[in-house]
Amino acid sequence: MTKQEFYDLLDIETAEDFKYLENVAQYFECDDEIEFAHLAELLENLDKAETAGLIDDYFEEIMDFIPEHESEVYSLFSNIRRSLTGMIKNYEELSTAAKAAEELERFRRWYSMDSKVYLTETNGLTEKDETLRDALCDRRLEALGGDKYFYDFTEAMNYPLEEYIMTFGDMITLAEDQTESDDNSLE
Repeated sequence: MTKQEFYDLLDIETAEDFKYLENVAQYFECDDEIEFAHLAELLENLDKAETAGLIDDYFEEIMDFIPEHESEVYSLFSNIRRSLTGMIKNYEELSTAAKAAEELERFRRWYSMDSKVYLTETNGLTEKDETLRDALCDRRLEALGGDKYFYDFTEAMNYPLEEYIMTFGDMITLAEDQTESDDNSLE
C-alpha cells in the first residue's frame, strides 16, 4: 500500500487531517496490509495529546459493546487502551514513536484480522467465528434488533501486552484525566 493509498484509506490528505474519531476507526478496522513506515511517519506528524484522545474515545465507544459478563475481555481492552494512549502521549523520540506505531499495528492486526470469537445464536441453530471487530459489530447490531448471540472470547484473549512503564508524569496525567472525566459526568 502506497502512502497515498494509506491516506485515502484514512480519508485524509495530510497528517493534519487526522483529527476525527472516524480516522481512527478506519485505521483500526482495516484488514488490509499497511506499510509500517507510513504509519510511523503519520504518527511523527500528529499532535500526541489529540491523537491519544482520539484513541481513548475509540476504545470508549467499542468497549460499550463488550457483553456485560465478559469482565476479562473488558479488562484486557482497558489495559490495551491505557498502554496505547500512554505510548502515544509520551513518545518524544523517533525510536519511541516507532514503538508506538508498532503497538498500534499489533492491536489493529489482532483486533481486525487475527482474533477469533465464536458466536452461537441464542436459539442454538447457527454458529460462526469472527474477529473481535466483527463480533463487537454484531453486538451493536443486536441493540438495533439484529440476531442475538452467545459470545466465546476464549481464543481472542491471547493478546500479550508489551510492558509500558508509566512515568510519574504519566500517572499524574492519567489521574487528572480521570478526575476531569468524573467531573464532567457529574454535570
